[in-house]
Amino acid sequence: MTALVLAEHAEGRVADATLAAVTAAVQLGGEVHILVAGGADAVAAADAAAKIVGVDKVLLAAEPA
Repeated sequence: MTALVLAEHAEGRVADATLAAVTAAVQLGGEVHILVAGGADAVAAADAAAKIVGVDKVLLAAEPA
């Protein structure tokens, strides 16, 4: 089973609530994908999300610069 986590982020940083959701998703087993959506800062947040332990794939939906 794959879990999809919607990332909460601001100023290029992933919020603590997102980290908690990823931790819970990892405990369920299976792959964990994270969706980062937003404006220009979403790219930096996606880079940060890719470094979270347990995240298998990062999906990015960002406005063009």
